[in-house]
Amino acid sequence: MTVDILAIGAHPDDAEAGCAGFLLKAKSRGLRTGILVLTQGEMGTFGDREVRVAEARAAAEILGVDAFRLLDMPDAALEFNYENSLRITQVLRELRPRLVLSPHFEDHHPDHAATARLVERATYLATRPALFPEHEPLIPQPHHLTFPLSFQRPCRPTFVLDITDVYGIKQKALQAHGSQYAPILFAVEIAARYYGMMITVAYGEGFLTNGPLPLTGELGII
Repeated sequence: MTVDILAIGAHPDDAEAGCAGFLLKAKSRGLRTGILVLTQGEMGTFGDREVRVAEARAAAEILGVDAFRLLDMPDAALEFNYENSLRITQVLRELRPRLVLSPHFEDHHPDHAATARLVERATYLATRPALFPEHEPLIPQPHHLTFPLSFQRPCRPTFVLDITDVYGIKQKALQAHGSQYAPILFAVEIAARYYGMMITVAYGEGFLTNGPLPLTGELGII
C-alpha cells in the first residue's frame, strides 16, 4: 500500500493535534493518507503503553487514514541518529509518500525536535538506491512540512490551512486519546483559533517549510 501524504509523530497524539485537519482535507481530495508514530507514549503523564497504542489506533480509524504504522522507539529518549533514521527510511520506501508532515524543528519537546531532524534525514536517505534494495528508491524526494505543537517556542507559520469544516472530526480524533484529551484540549483549541485568526477563519492549522515548494497549476503544493 502506498500513500500520498504521511504524518509522522513522536507520540500517539502528535498527528491528531498538529495536522489532523490537513489529513482530513487531503482525504476529501481523494488523496491517500497515513500516520507513522515513532514511540508508544509510555512516558506520558497519563496512560500506559497499552492504553496509548489502543487510543492511537482508534484515532487513526476516525481520521480514515489508509496506512497506520507504530514503531517502538523510546518515549522521552528519542535520539537523532542513523539507526532511527533508517527505521523511518524503510517506512518511507514502503509507503512512498509525496509529502511528509512532522513536528517542527524548534519545538519545546525534545522528542518533537528530534523527529523533525530524523524525518529530514530519512527523506534524503529514502532516495539512496543502496538502502533497502527490495524497494525502489523514493524519487523525487518527498516534500517536508512541519507543524508547531508548543506555545513555549512560538513560531510564525509559512502556510495556514483552513480546517473549519473538518474541525469537529479533528476533535473526535483527539477525544479518542481519552487518557490525554483533557490536558491538551484547551491548547489545541487555542492553537486552532490562533492560526485561523491569521487567515480570518474560525479554525486553522499552521505549517512551516525550510525550503521552497512547487506551486502547482491548481495553486496547490502537492
